[in-house]
Amino acid sequence: MSDRLTRIRTAIAEAGLDGLVISSPSEEKLGYASRYYTTGFTGSAGLVVILPETAFLAADFRYTEQAEREAAPRGFQVFPALHGGKVWFPKLVAEAALAGKTLGLSKADLTYAGYLRLEALAAELPEGGRPSFVPAPPIIETARRIKDAEELSLLQHAIDISDAACDEVVAAFSPDQTECEVALAFERSVKAHGGEDVSFESIVAAGPWSAMPHARPRDERLGAGRPIVMDVGARYAGYCSDLTRTVTVGPPDAKFREIYEIVFEAQQTAIERVEPGMTGVQAHNLAQSVIDAAGYGERFGHGLGHGVGLDVHEDPHLGLTSEDVLEEGMVFTIEPGIYLPGWGGVRIEDIVVLENGRARVMSHARKLTPAGA
Repeated sequence: MSDRLTRIRTAIAEAGLDGLVISSPSEEKLGYASRYYTTGFTGSAGLVVILPETAFLAADFRYTEQAEREAAPRGFQVFPALHGGKVWFPKLVAEAALAGKTLGLSKADLTYAGYLRLEALAAELPEGGRPSFVPAPPIIETARRIKDAEELSLLQHAIDISDAACDEVVAAFSPDQTECEVALAFERSVKAHGGEDVSFESIVAAGPWSAMPHARPRDERLGAGRPIVMDVGARYAGYCSDLTRTVTVGPPDAKFREIYEIVFEAQQTAIERVEPGMTGVQAHNLAQSVIDAAGYGERFGHGLGHGVGLDVHEDPHLGLTSEDVLEEGMVFTIEPGIYLPGWGGVRIEDIVVLENGRARVMSHARKLTPAGA
């Protein structure tokens, strides 16, 4: 955790800032991931200020003891944000010596209303005794792109939970089950395997409904012989997993085998050939070229993947317009798909980490393996 603060402080200095502010007072949950990443604090609200030599977490009465337990051991001074911002903010400015400092605001962790709130609080101070706020470059987002050993361990645990839950639920599929029943069964299984919760609303879509990549579960039966897309995830210690499997109840027909084999080949090609130094669009095109060659290029309309960590969707992004450069230590999904209106869709998704110049697959839930693959 101290290494994270060191990297963040280096980036703050490179940006020409005196410090960085994460989230805003009174904005519940906003900025949670970045706040947790930097401080270890699991509360739903709190303002973080990181300076070259010191770091502060301002937390209200609900969380001061919790903050002392979680953030103080990681190098943060816990500041009690009591009796309203007009009372505690001037005290924080004085204690942290913020007067005259230029503080960057973490844009992804602050609403415009939150920015205005901070500006209003600063405006209450004497002109020479107030900090100034400016937009910061994506310092925290950039730091979070590269996962350290602790993060990889927590991510793997979250992935293992969703793998186990998915295998358990798919093994129990029956034609009379509804999509909603499957989604609920997955949620229960995640918690039974030690997960905090699902990491996003589960997608379970059967038959033609599966042609919509983000279809919501319905009270409709799965049926037999139809494509069933199950896109699910688990959360453990704040970290998320993301997994998609496409299966059938009973033997698949020739159309399903055709589409599945194309998507499987596209995914395997991307997994085998993706490497550090590629841009997001170059990685995407590894799979896109396979689907194009099979004549279904227009039916693969989303990006190949996205980063996964404290948020289920984070940097880097792999897609047709992404110039993100892939680096060692990045964790992201590889999830090509083909979607045919009136018939259904096939998507296969696994999480990988770039290590030693190649992708190591972290997901191990069972998937169909085409003959000869």
